[in-house]
Amino acid sequence: MKWSTISFRKRMLIIMTLSGLIELLLLVAAGFIYIKHAQEEEMGLKALGVASFLAKSPYVIEMIETGVTPELQTRYRSLTELIGAAFIVIGDKEGVRLVHPVDERIGLPMKGGDNKRALVDGEAYISVAKGSLGYSVRGKTAVFNQQGQIIGVVSVGYLIDRLQDKIEPFLIYLIMMAFIVVAANVLVSSYASRKFQRAILGFEPEEIGRLYVELDVTLETLKEGILSIDGEGRLRSINRSACQILNINKADSINRPLSEVLPDSDLQSVLQTARTDNDINLYLNQQRLIANRSPIIVDDKVVGAVSSFRLRDDLTELTEQLAKTKEYADLLRSQTHEHRNKLNTISGMVQMGELEAVQHLIGQETAHYQALIEFLRETVKEPLIAGMLLGKTERARELGLELVVEEGSRLEPLPDRINAEDVVTIVGNLIDNAFDATREAIASDVNFAHERRKIEVSVSDYGNEVILEVSDHGCGLPDNIAAEELVMRGVSTKDKQTRGVGLHLVSELALRYQGELEMVNNKESGARMTVYLPKEDLV
Repeated sequence: MKWSTISFRKRMLIIMTLSGLIELLLLVAAGFIYIKHAQEEEMGLKALGVASFLAKSPYVIEMIETGVTPELQTRYRSLTELIGAAFIVIGDKEGVRLVHPVDERIGLPMKGGDNKRALVDGEAYISVAKGSLGYSVRGKTAVFNQQGQIIGVVSVGYLIDRLQDKIEPFLIYLIMMAFIVVAANVLVSSYASRKFQRAILGFEPEEIGRLYVELDVTLETLKEGILSIDGEGRLRSINRSACQILNINKADSINRPLSEVLPDSDLQSVLQTARTDNDINLYLNQQRLIANRSPIIVDDKVVGAVSSFRLRDDLTELTEQLAKTKEYADLLRSQTHEHRNKLNTISGMVQMGELEAVQHLIGQETAHYQALIEFLRETVKEPLIAGMLLGKTERARELGLELVVEEGSRLEPLPDRINAEDVVTIVGNLIDNAFDATREAIASDVNFAHERRKIEVSVSDYGNEVILEVSDHGCGLPDNIAAEELVMRGVSTKDKQTRGVGLHLVSELALRYQGELEMVNNKESGARMTVYLPKEDLV
């Protein structure tokens, strides 16, 4: 069976169990060696202590010099049993046994080859050697006479086999504990692997690797720019198109806070609002973008956000052209409706024979419309803005309102840093908001005065700023929403699904040009919106 065919959970179980077992076996072996060494050291010190005591005993010195009697042999064998040792051996200066647990070995040379340090150098030490009784831990000490001459050696030993008998219970205990820990490790690893696999949505490691490669290739082949951030606002991924559009380096940007990579981006706000935005206009790194943004939600918690975007390409321009065409169609429809009413009026007046009144009405209408066109042509030198104001004037008449461009208005060709389309967006949104506020006030007040239906627009470029102002006599600014909240995307007194975008867009454009949006209520009724756009970059 191939390793890759085994499920991730079983692999985790096998790896964690084997690793735990190996670690425990190493600990058991280390513990056994440590205990064995400690026991040997303890027995060696005990043996050396007994040997040193006997070597200094005058009875032992006298016995070596005069000889050993059977009674002394019996006494030392009893002492051996008393201290739990394997043997007590006393030899002369030639290393010949004088005292030994076995009678047949008395008078024979001592075995082990470890008597030189005692008989030659006069040392007291611990050694491990194989004697006639087997491997043992020995304490050896030289015996000196009254003149300080070496006359023999005392050797007290404990057999290693007996030490192992003492150590075996500890070893069994360690092995039992090892099996208990392995069993516990199996349970813990099973739980951990199940939880971990749930966190990776049940995928196997090979599947995750394949999906990652597929996703990476997919992102790199998309013409749209795509980037994502984590819950801390750090840039986690970005594709090639996004790097090209925004002119940033991928290697230098990954895992850095997005506020450092793209200071103008407000994608981090999605982490708090968890709101999805579609086809919004952005201005990042000197590029005009259309973007979609969405939060990444796992277990009902926002853990990141992703944004896809593209440049305003031919498709966007076509969309804008279609929108303008629709606006022109609406304008023509309103004019057709208005002209049909006037034609019906003229037809009735002709049938009644009021020819002078007919001429007066036709002259009045022609003069009014022509005067408006001439006024806008002379005062507003940007055709796009003048056309927008003319269209909004006709739209106001269709809605039963009156849009008035103040006489003191003047707008020369805009400086290169200010885009005429952005000015159209600003003024157009402010006028639309004024229309809505006025119509809402009319709907709530049946006695709404006719003069309050007027919306006043002023555009001027005196001094160092372009000033755009729209004033109405509608319902005014809401009392329950602060001004700084009113310009946030999605905040509106109307339906949030369709409103809450206009003022946000106006505010964003004002800030982009280092300008300001001012919102105040009029003294009597309604509100006045003013946008200041500097003609030059502020240092």
